[in-house]
Amino acid sequence: MSGPLSHLKVVEMTIAIQGPGAGLFLRDMGAEVIKVEPPLGDASRYHRGVNNDLPKEALGSQFVAMNRGKRSVCLDAHSDLGREAVRRLLAEADVFLTNYRAPALTRMGLDFEEIHELNPRLVYARVNGFGPLGPDADKSMLDGAAIARGGLASMTGTPESGPVAPGAAIADTAGAMQFALGIVTALVARNRDGRGQLVQTSALGAQLWLQQWELTHVFMTGNLLPRSGAHHANINAPYGIYETSDGGHFLFAVAYSNESWDAFWAFADDPAEALSETWDAPGKRLGTGATLVDAHDIQAKMRAVFSRYTTAQWSEFLNSQPDIVFERIRDYHDVRDDPQTQANNYIETMDLEHVGPTAIVGNLMSFSATPASTRGGPPTLGADNAFVLSALGFEENEVSAITKHAAQARAAAFATAGWQPNEADDKNDG
Repeated sequence: MSGPLSHLKVVEMTIAIQGPGAGLFLRDMGAEVIKVEPPLGDASRYHRGVNNDLPKEALGSQFVAMNRGKRSVCLDAHSDLGREAVRRLLAEADVFLTNYRAPALTRMGLDFEEIHELNPRLVYARVNGFGPLGPDADKSMLDGAAIARGGLASMTGTPESGPVAPGAAIADTAGAMQFALGIVTALVARNRDGRGQLVQTSALGAQLWLQQWELTHVFMTGNLLPRSGAHHANINAPYGIYETSDGGHFLFAVAYSNESWDAFWAFADDPAEALSETWDAPGKRLGTGATLVDAHDIQAKMRAVFSRYTTAQWSEFLNSQPDIVFERIRDYHDVRDDPQTQANNYIETMDLEHVGPTAIVGNLMSFSATPASTRGGPPTLGADNAFVLSALGFEENEVSAITKHAAQARAAAFATAGWQPNEADDKNDG
């Protein structure tokens, strides 16, 4: 069976995470996604990251994560043949997806007005760092910049540490989610009226979307929230992360029943604490009526309690209490092996060239009639030039000229930078 979007053709001109992540969603939903890459390719092909002792020929983990199953066409969109190839692709596509800056798209003759005239049914989707309007519409962005500007960094960390960056590329990935949602919404609208349109969002906007509750609270009250470290800034309650005697950690959210709250303090060998009127109802244990002083007091007591027992002891007790919402803090290896992620196919295995079998984050949505799929690995640069360009009507000599031009431009750029293209990306240039 085909995926829910298997009837769609997507042309993607993107780099890094925010753009490719949206294309990845569409691909997992079954769409054919043709990634049009410049002569050097998406730079994430070469990004090594930290603690990376893989062979130099291996693709970068960021590229692998964001580009599985796509086709790769490598060309110079500034050249006559390259520009014509992109226009032919867009003339028959359903979606054009890009995170290139607007001036660059205009220089290539790929601005919305021109492409909309070429293909009025095309959903033209563009994402950037800080939104399509305003003085910084074309300002450069990396993930951390959007996190800083959107306020999330100001709430992450402790009063002593100062602002801290989250442990993942939250801005780019959330931007990809919003971007994909916007594209699918425009496709639904097209089914009604037959018209394509311009869809735009940003990493900054996605940061605001992720913080709607916290931002609205501050805007309504006029008061900034305190940076609360292991606890939630807007919940004066036991809610928070606590360390065990052997260095494990648990997120304790709430005891929904008084019986489970009593059992917690009985296990902690401090049953009198369960009698406190400040916390004697589920709503109170989520912060209703409590002050910051109350919260600091109960949190200190719970830190002391958690430190008395091992991770295994706490796991045994907490798992016996279905009315306590909690989770052990898991590292990435734990996440990979978690029976819950395995049962839902959230983690799958892919055989990567130069690496071998490796776990990847799979498709996260299930459909009863049109199942999605993570089929296909990340493409080598330009692997699909001949297949895609020939289908567009280019003659063999034209395909060869497009491919050779890109290879020569890439070689010159690598030589200037003192790099050498790795084997995986060099073998498809002929």
